[in-house]
Amino acid sequence: MFLKKLDEQLLIALEQEGFEKPTPIQKKTIGKMKSGRDGLFIAPEESGKTSAIVITVIQQLKEAFKDVPRALIVVEDRAKAEAMKEQFDILAEHTDLRVMAVYQGENILKQRDRVYAGCDVLIGPAKFLNEFYSNSGMNLNRLRMYIIDDAQAVFKHEITSQIDRLTTNVPECQRIVFTTEMNVRIKDYVEYYMIAPEIVKIKEEPEEEENQ
Repeated sequence: MFLKKLDEQLLIALEQEGFEKPTPIQKKTIGKMKSGRDGLFIAPEESGKTSAIVITVIQQLKEAFKDVPRALIVVEDRAKAEAMKEQFDILAEHTDLRVMAVYQGENILKQRDRVYAGCDVLIGPAKFLNEFYSNSGMNLNRLRMYIIDDAQAVFKHEITSQIDRLTTNVPECQRIVFTTEMNVRIKDYVEYYMIAPEIVKIKEEPEEEENQ
């Protein structure tokens, strides 16, 4: 079993997708995210960080509720937004959660109308989310989770002011950052915007030496 304390239908979906056991970052962060505290989680590439986000958000939200987003997830670009939405679609197939990705390249009014029709989880790059918020008057009053995935890439790809602006618009809620590394921008962000975050760091496992 992947993790005993997860919803039964989520466990079924995980089993169907071949999630036999949690990776170290998943094992150490899913429970901490469920606590509702802010969190800073550092782990190598391909360690299961994004899946940890998807699993926890599904577990926490469980089902559709009202019409406005309860989880807002910032990613690097359109490709990352679409990939994360695809994983949500797979693992949340036994729920009625409404997950949407928004990004540059598609008519913003059409995207706004889809979100207004009902959305539980909203995913997108910071710059476009700011534009979306400014042009659509997106209601964030019921937001429970504000998450930045691959922060090292997001802060490199986005102007820091875009991240700051979006974070300022987000009401008080749980704030979570996943990254592969710490740098000055992420350190400043954590110190300024997060409250006593849980911190987990997973080191990259050394490669096994070849037999001589």
